[in-house]
Amino acid sequence: MPNNYPQPTVYLQSGDPNTCIQDNLYPGQLGSRFAIIDPDGATLPPGAKIYQLVKLDSNAMTTLPFAGAVAWWVSRTNYTVSTSISTAGGRGKVAGVFLTAVTAAQVAAQKVVCIQIAGHANVTYVDSPTATPDATGLFVIPSATDGKADCLAAGTAATYPKLGESAGAATNHVGIVNLTVGDTNP
Repeated sequence: MPNNYPQPTVYLQSGDPNTCIQDNLYPGQLGSRFAIIDPDGATLPPGAKIYQLVKLDSNAMTTLPFAGAVAWWVSRTNYTVSTSISTAGGRGKVAGVFLTAVTAAQVAAQKVVCIQIAGHANVTYVDSPTATPDATGLFVIPSATDGKADCLAAGTAATYPKLGESAGAATNHVGIVNLTVGDTNP
């Protein structure tokens, strides 16, 4: 049975959760959450980042995962995710953010990847966000577009579970978000 309890050690073939695409080598680790401290802040602000091991859903994923794509739960019990809102059943089932691009063959093989659920991450916004992302902590929510997020104006209530808060301006529709998806305890 999969779990989401903290794991003292999680095996990643690549050694890096930001590039992890692997077979389900240790099924008992599927769903595991783990934290890594990023001390240098070379491309993102330094700090803790929390990840979760999930499996790609091969049924009707209409948009291939890309770095910064929003992931939705298809099955929380089986830890399967998709970029497709219609496959997941709605914007309220936000799971996290994909960190790397995934090929059609990897989706078909139902590979295991890491999604990020907390800490600073690059997230892809819709072409015309409701509000312009900036560093003021605007709410970032899943959009109605597969794999993309939206940014809400200051003082606007989030109508869907939020991904987090904006932490920087978007360049080419990608901006830094301080993720706080669901229960982010590792």
